[in-house]
Amino acid sequence: MRYVLAIAALVLSGVLLLLGIGQRTFLAGPSEISFPVDTKSEAGYAVVDGAEFGKVPGQANVVVKGERAFVATGATRDVRGWVEPFQHADLTVDTANHRLLSALVAPAVVDAPADGGEAEAPEPLDPRGSDLWLEERAIDDAGSGTDTGTLRVPVALSADQSVLIASDGGNPVPKDVSLIWVQNPDTPWAGPLLAAGGLLALVGGVLYLLAIDHDRRGLGPRRGRRGPLQGIRNTLGARRARRGADDAAAERAGDAVPMRAARPAHRRGRAFALPALGLAVTLGLSGCSASYWPQFGAEPVEEEAPAPQTSVAPVPVKDEQLHRIVERVAAVANASDDALDSAMLSERFTGDALDQRAANYTIRAAMPDYGVVPPRLTEEELDYELVQSTESWPRTLFVTIASEPGMVDAAGDPEPTEGEDTGEEEPAAASPSLALILTQETPQQNYMVSRVIALRGGISMPPAAPAEEGTALLSNELETLVLPPGEVGTAFAAVLQNGADAPEAEAFDLEGESLLENYGKARADASQQQSDDEDQDLEFSVAARQGDEAPVALSTGVGGALVATTVIEEQIVEGGRYKPQAQDAVTALSGLEGEQDRLVQEVAHQLLFFVPSKTDGSKIQLLGVTSELVGVRN
Repeated sequence: MRYVLAIAALVLSGVLLLLGIGQRTFLAGPSEISFPVDTKSEAGYAVVDGAEFGKVPGQANVVVKGERAFVATGATRDVRGWVEPFQHADLTVDTANHRLLSALVAPAVVDAPADGGEAEAPEPLDPRGSDLWLEERAIDDAGSGTDTGTLRVPVALSADQSVLIASDGGNPVPKDVSLIWVQNPDTPWAGPLLAAGGLLALVGGVLYLLAIDHDRRGLGPRRGRRGPLQGIRNTLGARRARRGADDAAAERAGDAVPMRAARPAHRRGRAFALPALGLAVTLGLSGCSASYWPQFGAEPVEEEAPAPQTSVAPVPVKDEQLHRIVERVAAVANASDDALDSAMLSERFTGDALDQRAANYTIRAAMPDYGVVPPRLTEEELDYELVQSTESWPRTLFVTIASEPGMVDAAGDPEPTEGEDTGEEEPAAASPSLALILTQETPQQNYMVSRVIALRGGISMPPAAPAEEGTALLSNELETLVLPPGEVGTAFAAVLQNGADAPEAEAFDLEGESLLENYGKARADASQQQSDDEDQDLEFSVAARQGDEAPVALSTGVGGALVATTVIEEQIVEGGRYKPQAQDAVTALSGLEGEQDRLVQEVAHQLLFFVPSKTDGSKIQLLGVTSELVGVRN
């Protein structure tokens, strides 16, 4: 009966251990659940909303097989906005049939041209490199190197985010697309089964030893031996006594004590194998995760109440997106600066920023020693930025970054950079901090730099609205400021043309303003005085106007606004007996050479102002300026 109990305990422990292990292996179910797509569409793009991934538990993965496979994640409004002009497929999860359903979405209606012609659908675009994506993965060439042509992207999306699947836009979405959920099965009885099995193995081992002890006690009593396991101890003691007697007899006969082989390992381990097994299992379970055990008394998870809806538009650019945009802009700018290539620059620059740098490239290509070199943009963001909060397009960013000197002369000193005033007797100033104005006109375009403004040293930027709240793009007709944003450039142009005594100067804080001392009326008067002193009959004048590109006004959150605008200054020289000379930078930019009856040099001033509200009582401050010769005519 004792052996029956021991064997029964051991058998039951084996069953429990098998069931416990089975729950984590062959009884646990599949490790992954895969939903393939069922589509024969020729659409170039497919979209999966983030809510679809929540229909199946587990870690979701998007798996795409095919050459040039591409997967990106982004805000749903951004993904939908990007694919809107193109035919695309909406993928939804069909949990009943374990597949993905595809619904073809026609492109948005394209407005017909005003002349009555037929509307043309936009050409498909490659989604790689868009500023809208939070993350993107791609296979650029599945046939090169060790690339297998399989793209697997783990995703963890909120309900307001989506996934875009494509190839290169010009080709259809790869046919082999699936969503896979990695399963982490919850087996709360695996731990108890393994623990019980280990315990029963230990109990069975002990019962087995007790049964052996009982049998050996039946061999007869041994004097002086009492207590548990007497039979086993008697047997072991008898063997030791016999070995001792044999050794004593050998010593009396003068023989050496024989060496005995060690006890076979399988005999030594036999008595301890089962208890050791139970102990090992029990110790192993001490390191098991919580998924092995039932969770008794666990507090129910309370669902958070949805945040109240507000009328504030979301901030469309996250920190990681903004940093990536700055990196890409800096890379294009620096490559263009090195090659003096304005066509390359046009990938990321537009408007006044492009015109000024392109003019500088033209001059430096003909005059390598030209002293005005734009500062090099860096990836180092400074602690001031404004992001327009909006769901639509265009979208505007204001970012401040550090710069590096554009070039170093033979002596190792940085050359003057645009926006800096350096006299010959003074060392060149450090490279300025730069303010970038970037605009994304449509979802299919990237952010383009429209203005690059060198900030003045020692200025204090106005307090900015919190980054998570964003800011507003203000109307150029806003009347609550000292001047409407659209009139700031015109007013300053009047001051530049007519001097600090102009009526418009009352709105500006012009104390110590170096721009008015080196340009505009002051410069024309100084040149005229020099001409008169040398008895030359040249006539110098100046005209200034606001540039053609519209000003950009962003609210600072303190009742005022940052206004970026451009003023074009025309420096006019007319000859009499003496003629103005076209040479150096003028010749490089215009192709004119030698004496001219009249020369008009156009200098563009990119300007950044802080315009306070009318109730503030303070004046408009000039925070930064970048000046460059951009045109010459006669």
